[in-house]
Amino acid sequence: MAPRTGSVPALRRWASLVTVILISLASLAAPSAAASVPVAEGVRPCPGMRQVLCGSIIRPLDPSDPAAGTIEIGFHLYPARSGSSEGTIVAVEGGPGYASTASADWYLDLYEPLRDTRDVLIVDNRGTGLSDPIGCRQLQSYQGDYAEALEECGEKLGSTSDVYGTAFAADDMAAVLDYLSIDRIDLYGDSYGTFFAQTFAVRHPDRVRTVTLDAAYPVEGLDPWYRDINRAMVDAFQAVCARDVQCSALGGDPIERLRKLADALAIEPLTGQARDADGVLRNVTVDVPGLGFLMGVATYGHTVYRELDGAGQAWLDNADPAPLLRIMAEQTWWGDAGPIEEFSEGAYVAVACNDYPQLWDIFVPRPEREAQFLAAVDALKASDPDAFYPFTVDEWIASDWFDGDFCLPWPAPDLWVPPLPEPHTYPDVPVLVMVGDLDSITSPEASMQAAAHFPNSTYVEVPNLGHVVALGDYHGCTSGIAVRFVATGGDPGDVSCAATTYQEVRTVESFPTQLADVAPASGGSVHGGQVARAVADTVGDIFPRWMNALGYDGVGLRGGTFTSTGLEIVRFRLSGLVYVIDLRVSGGVDWNRFTGEIKAEVNFSGAATGRLTLTWNDYDHHAVATVTGNVDGEAVSLTMPAP
Repeated sequence: MAPRTGSVPALRRWASLVTVILISLASLAAPSAAASVPVAEGVRPCPGMRQVLCGSIIRPLDPSDPAAGTIEIGFHLYPARSGSSEGTIVAVEGGPGYASTASADWYLDLYEPLRDTRDVLIVDNRGTGLSDPIGCRQLQSYQGDYAEALEECGEKLGSTSDVYGTAFAADDMAAVLDYLSIDRIDLYGDSYGTFFAQTFAVRHPDRVRTVTLDAAYPVEGLDPWYRDINRAMVDAFQAVCARDVQCSALGGDPIERLRKLADALAIEPLTGQARDADGVLRNVTVDVPGLGFLMGVATYGHTVYRELDGAGQAWLDNADPAPLLRIMAEQTWWGDAGPIEEFSEGAYVAVACNDYPQLWDIFVPRPEREAQFLAAVDALKASDPDAFYPFTVDEWIASDWFDGDFCLPWPAPDLWVPPLPEPHTYPDVPVLVMVGDLDSITSPEASMQAAAHFPNSTYVEVPNLGHVVALGDYHGCTSGIAVRFVATGGDPGDVSCAATTYQEVRTVESFPTQLADVAPASGGSVHGGQVARAVADTVGDIFPRWMNALGYDGVGLRGGTFTSTGLEIVRFRLSGLVYVIDLRVSGGVDWNRFTGEIKAEVNFSGAATGRLTLTWNDYDHHAVATVTGNVDGEAVSLTMPAP
């Protein structure tokens, strides 16, 4: 499995949010400050971008072969606002394949408290963004046979298919620093960016002041089967249930329930139609490999952790396919790889197939590789049949979440340069490693392994967060740790907030189909409690949809629509939302993403009529909702677990 960042709509939602925040900040910015690093010839103001300098250098494509040609390495420099710099922060995006410059707003937002006296430098790795992105049209389209498209891309690159690895990119970065007369940097990387950051620190130890690894995995010592992913996945689903009062009250193991679902899907896959988070009707199938994909993609947001167990039970116990089909429709990526300037699928495979351990000898032709891969599969079945628990080896390999064989068609290298030279040592510089304990793509186990390689590392594991923890942080805990670490030159200060700040995932234990099936909230009549619970669940259902959407509007589980405005103070308008088939909910919901406060004022019709006001704080642990109003003329005033 080649860890890749930002592959689901939820992360795009965070990117959109940070972009808007930074645009707003830019509109209030002071007049442009002079560059606070010596500006090399050719560095110039970026067209249409205030207080940003653009530049590039020319690098040999293959340093060992001058005849191979050159490659342009582009960068953006954000000078310190004061005009006097105390140092330079460099941030590197994940993927591999994502352009770091396309994600600059994330990093500027993270280090906003230091921007008066710190420069920020964003360099696109070779093959991405401003640095001659690898353009393989068929591979980028996600259409047709992926293996054929990958092979075609490798053939297009020819002898240069092996010069896009992390070692080359790290040396490019050092050359940019030389060009800009920058001595040492504070280096931040997330996901694959942590792989790059470790590589850079080992190859150029004298150039790093501090290193921050956000959602890390080690450069060496990787298991080519990535079994830590499955161990982390199991731990995450079990932790989510154990921490949620209602899920833990069910008893039993959510993994065993999901395995029961897999057994049913093995007999008869679930096929049907469902709307994705943007309301587009999709044809979807949920089978055993698809269930594996869903459990893997859960790491990118709370939606799957929140709903998959309950959705599976809705199908098994009540033959209700809607929740499970919806999850698959929402989590499937229906488009292409996007603009080549933002993400290059060709760069992704060029780096992954060069730098990550494979299950075959990379120097042999494809037929021999395939034979070696099949032999490795047989050996794994014999030695570790539960390697991918709760799935069998064959089930997991068939999942789209497993891509341990995707490099089979990639060309054998003429020149293989591994990320780390031999011999090598890890520098004694301050290193901060942070990871969410629900992260199953760069697992806590892998992050701890990365931290252990550095003699001066601080490891921070954050309960209730998934992949990448410091970006888009409304609570200020993980982002504050990252900022203090740089500000002090390596002292993160008190990190205890990480253990207590982030609220647990509130799971959906059941998806009732009609009002009579709803378990009532206590504190009033059964009917009033059922309506209050159903209305609360209808309102609570919009937030995961919004987080997964590419747009700002969505649909109810069984009908109706909602629209939204704002990204920080979000206002929803609900129009006939249907969560249970005999109750339609309309009205308004306000969500303050800085404070977590939510207030809904809605009316409803169908099996009951009336109006309710619901309030809760989304950031509270074991959040409690207060519900007041009337149901069929009956006054209602009660509290219940927040949806």
